[in-house]
Amino acid sequence: MSEVTLTWHNSSTDNTIVTELCYLTESDTRPAAQNMAPRSWQDHPETLLYKLHTERLYDNGGYGVLSNSDGPQAGSGYHVMNWHPDIVYAGSRSYTLPGSEIKYPQSVLWYGQIDQAKSQGAKIILGSVNNYNRKMVSQAIKINDPNQHVRSFRSGDRWYREPGIRILPLKTLPYSVNIHHTEQWIMYHVFDWDFHTEFLDICKNNQFGR
Repeated sequence: MSEVTLTWHNSSTDNTIVTELCYLTESDTRPAAQNMAPRSWQDHPETLLYKLHTERLYDNGGYGVLSNSDGPQAGSGYHVMNWHPDIVYAGSRSYTLPGSEIKYPQSVLWYGQIDQAKSQGAKIILGSVNNYNRKMVSQAIKINDPNQHVRSFRSGDRWYREPGIRILPLKTLPYSVNIHHTEQWIMYHVFDWDFHTEFLDICKNNQFGR
């Protein structure tokens, strides 16, 4: 298998490979491909290229692209929430090409975002799903619970299900929040427990949508 590389992108980097990934999605009819549409992106705020170039969403984070000898294969981004500098959203515009030979590409991108965000001082990192996919939250929490894996262990600030396979303990809320005017269910990881109470107050006051 060819070597896999991970590159990070924002509005000021060479984004040729991001554009290439977007064009490779055009024959994909899955819902995730709709937000990757490369044509007339200037008129479509929901697309990755609009968020990258016009909204500059990833200037306070980055959009990661996994590539091999066949070119770009998968992408996913993270960014600081524009209303709070200590909270990072991960898993933005996540996409993997059908038939990609890279093993667990979104897992590689996810942990890349985790490590990047932590090194940049994030106190909370979170992901979200819509109500239709709400069951994915409980599944993710269970999969990432060290108590569910007899061989789990911690090495420094990283958790592993077993040697070589990372997990990230997650928490959730008993209610949904409004993110960009859309009902979302979140899962999150705490880097700084001194900030946790403030974060919960933000959630209770539904300040995500402001």
